[in-house]
Amino acid sequence: MAAEEPKKVEVELESPAEPPPAADAPVEEKAIVPVEPPVTEDKPADDSKALVVVEKPTEACEEKPSEGSVDRDAVLARVSTTKKEALIKAWEESEKSKAENKAQQKLSAIGAWENSKKADLEAELKKIEEALEKKKGKYIEKMKNKIALLHKTAEEKRAMTEAKRGEDLLKAEEVAAKCVATGTTPKKGWFSS
Repeated sequence: MAAEEPKKVEVELESPAEPPPAADAPVEEKAIVPVEPPVTEDKPADDSKALVVVEKPTEACEEKPSEGSVDRDAVLARVSTTKKEALIKAWEESEKSKAENKAQQKLSAIGAWENSKKADLEAELKKIEEALEKKKGKYIEKMKNKIALLHKTAEEKRAMTEAKRGEDLLKAEEVAAKCVATGTTPKKGWFSS
């Protein structure tokens, strides 16, 4: 058996019915439009959307052989204008984006500054509170010392009063014993000295 030669297959990419567009012919614009798939009663509705290409109808241009270059110039001017408008719009979007970024950066810097100042003030407040706590501790200690001193003084006064009472009791007993021994009655206010 002889080896068979491979067959060559030619594939046409463009359909022969459509000739390539001329340089001065208007370009057809195509838009992609989402289309909902039909919902059947047997199956639940699918949330995915299919895309269908919809061709926009081209503008009917009446070409006159004598005005072909004029139409071409008009189309070129329109393309130039469209290009300028697109560039202007892109520049505008770029400037808006820059302004937005700049504003966000400034807002962020202001927030950081505010947080920094707040932290400084809170640290200062904590320092003041610590100083006040120290002063409060010192005053409490002073007051406790004064209270202890008052207590000591009161104890001394109590001791003196007790001693005086003991002396007065002894004196009264002595006078009473003397009066009993002598048989006399004590005089009024005799122990006040």
